[in-house]
Amino acid sequence: MTNRRSIALLGLLIAGFAVAVIAAFGSGDANAGAEARVKGASAVPTSALAYASVNLDRDGSQFQALEGLAGKVQGGDEAVAKLNEMLDGTTQQAKVVRALGGDVSVGLVGITLGADLKPAVEAVIVATAADGAALPAMLKQAGFTQAPALDGKDVWEKDAFAFAIDGSMVIGATSRATLVEALATQAGQKPALADDAAFKTTIAKLPGDAVAVAYIAPARLAGLVQLAGSVLPQNALPEGAPDMTASLGQLSDALKDIRGLGIAITAEQGGLRVVAAGDADQAALTKLGLAFPTAYDPTILEQVPADAIGFAAFRDLGPTLQTAIAAAQQQDGQLADMIAAAEKTTGIKLGDLLGALGGQHAVVAVGGETPAAALLTQPQDPAAAGATLAKAIASAQTLTDSLPMADSARKQAEKRMDGPLPQIAVTRQGDSATLAIGTDARLAAKPDSSIAETDAYRAIVDRAGVPSDVTGIAYVNAGQLRAQAKAMGATVPASTNAINGVVAWGTADGATVFISIG
Repeated sequence: MTNRRSIALLGLLIAGFAVAVIAAFGSGDANAGAEARVKGASAVPTSALAYASVNLDRDGSQFQALEGLAGKVQGGDEAVAKLNEMLDGTTQQAKVVRALGGDVSVGLVGITLGADLKPAVEAVIVATAADGAALPAMLKQAGFTQAPALDGKDVWEKDAFAFAIDGSMVIGATSRATLVEALATQAGQKPALADDAAFKTTIAKLPGDAVAVAYIAPARLAGLVQLAGSVLPQNALPEGAPDMTASLGQLSDALKDIRGLGIAITAEQGGLRVVAAGDADQAALTKLGLAFPTAYDPTILEQVPADAIGFAAFRDLGPTLQTAIAAAQQQDGQLADMIAAAEKTTGIKLGDLLGALGGQHAVVAVGGETPAAALLTQPQDPAAAGATLAKAIASAQTLTDSLPMADSARKQAEKRMDGPLPQIAVTRQGDSATLAIGTDARLAAKPDSSIAETDAYRAIVDRAGVPSDVTGIAYVNAGQLRAQAKAMGATVPASTNAINGVVAWGTADGATVFISIG
């Protein structure tokens, strides 16, 4: 038997999923290679709520790439050796994993609530490259017994679980009834998720060679949200609390217009790549107040200092909020009265405040003895925007001071106020100006050297293949972050030393997170 290899970077995989928060629903070009990770979807009913597929082939290129990344992480080689020893061992778990082969998928078919409101999950498990000859003995050792065959396929059952074995195709389910439906789906007698239009559109936007793929159908989750609203005990909410039923109803309406959302993780020589893409009814979501950004060149990065720990750049915060608020007013007639009351209290018109937040923006964090952060923005009328924002900060501070609070809460507030307070500064360069709203107004000044000019930033951008025009971009300099953490007395795990940085960006086709390693 050849020496098969594996990887122990589960922590980084989870981190990659967690960082993938930028979602785009464009109409990117199809990538037929993505179908390699979704072969199991042919046995999952088209009504499935979610689907996930993982590449367990330790001889495959993806796992070998992961193993190469693990070698750059302190302790990674030892972890790989231990995992190989476990998976190549004689335990029942190791034998089952080997017998399932290199392609395993799980489809979440449905969730139901019983009389006691406890959820019951129905799922389908599909292995497309299994060792069908070895599995029966393993299932028997695990307590499964042979049951009546289905469509000529051997079936093994234990409690509610059932497995059907047909050569290298193994289909399992959380109940015999669900297994019957899955077999009918795989035989083409019922619609399969693999043929669902939203699923195909979403998967086509993801990388073809991936170690893992996940897909959810938010539109089908809308029914669960509505169900949650119907069983929510309204008398359990405190008096004056918002109507959760109405809020859940609005969420359900939004979910109905998001047909699919997918995430894929791929391993490369220089790091891990997490790609997110989706399929949605953009016109319907726009009516609900959700704006879809267009790509632009983030020139505001010239204002981010070279020693910054990180930044997140985007644009048109004010117009985006204005669109969302206008849509919310149509849904809730009381919102207009609440806005009018707030304007009267603060003396600031909402339109003026949102108008001050146009143009390009960047949230910036810098370290040092006194870490600081600020929102950089470049409005068309910096003088008017600066006056409006300064008035808003002063009004918010006055309102906070007037609020009644317990002694303990007041002491905590006073302790927080010992630090730098939010302030505003304006720096003009030529015909434009930058406002900095945060704890260090000096961030409004043009730095001697910007982060976009640093070797660290250029290296990760080039390695990740970040385009010049994006819908938004975020970056974390891992080296600067570790140095700041150590300066503040924190313990930094040695394994993180292999991470150079993280960059995330959006395009019309989707969103990408790249974790640079080594």
